[in-house]
Amino acid sequence: MAETQEATLSKIFATPLIEARPAAAQPLVAPLRQAILARRASHPGIARSNILGWHSDTMMLDWGGEAAGLLARATVETCAAFTHDMGRQPNGEPRFEFGMDMWANISPAGASNQMHAHPSSLWSAVFYVDDGGDSQSGELVLLDPRFPMNRMMASDVALGERPADGAPLSQIHIQPEAGKMVIFPSWLMHAVRPHSGPGERISIAMNLPVRQVA
Repeated sequence: MAETQEATLSKIFATPLIEARPAAAQPLVAPLRQAILARRASHPGIARSNILGWHSDTMMLDWGGEAAGLLARATVETCAAFTHDMGRQPNGEPRFEFGMDMWANISPAGASNQMHAHPSSLWSAVFYVDDGGDSQSGELVLLDPRFPMNRMMASDVALGERPADGAPLSQIHIQPEAGKMVIFPSWLMHAVRPHSGPGERISIAMNLPVRQVA
């Protein structure tokens, strides 16, 4: 009889997801909120993935004041810690730098964002200024990039470890919290579910492309 070896399970080709509360960003919540509300009062907003909510232009670094610039810096520093230039020589100058597009979203109860991605960027980030007073709904939804291939043969069969009871097999849901930052690859499909809080949910979205400098 052939000898039996213990089987091991490895998780390969993982999708990076960063959740953070940058210390430098926490004092920015109040001034960011003030800047966003002032912008909405003077600009009608634009239509992108937003349903019912207000979406600013993508030039928040121009009108968001010092707080927007400090938030951008904290976001770039967080992304840089998890980004690796494999061709950079030891002690060599950086070959790439991050760009930044930033905009604000204000979502009353019932507002949402359709499933979408952000072409031409490396990382995408969201920073929550106000959760709208609802800690039970309005989640950020991240879609498994292998969907629907991983569900086509047997939609109720999961591979690897058994998922927790009631957990969606093809999505990750992240609950917004004021002061929280979530960062993910820009190619990852994502959406925002409606919330039912008494207030308006205010968030800041950022896209970070990389630009060659050397």
